[in-house]
Amino acid sequence: MKKFQIVLFALLISPFMSKADSFDDIMAAMKAGQTSGITKYFSSNVELTLLDNEGIYSKAQSEQMLKTFFAQHPPKSVSVQHKGSSAQGAKYAIIIYESSNGKFRTYIFMKDNGNGLQVNEFRIERE
Repeated sequence: MKKFQIVLFALLISPFMSKADSFDDIMAAMKAGQTSGITKYFSSNVELTLLDNEGIYSKAQSEQMLKTFFAQHPPKSVSVQHKGSSAQGAKYAIIIYESSNGKFRTYIFMKDNGNGLQVNEFRIERE
């Protein structure tokens, strides 16, 4: 009976653990300059700001734009400045991204669109 309770507990908390790890996964992908590791969390359309370029883009367009950004600004270090959540279940993080070309402030906003937490807004601005 005890084994059954442990397995049941693990199954119940595993969806919450994977949602909590999404920011860590995104940060790891940013450190590696790996866009697919970031965009896999994007909703089908994302409000994307990359420096002076701002708009609502598809997941595929966003991935291409991020590839260009990482090629021009290769990662040097990535650190979390702040993480939080709203009463409605949305989550956000402010991440400092540093490259040899300077520091950038990254803002990520995630909410549940019916398919679990997904990135709705992703901004990278000069610090």
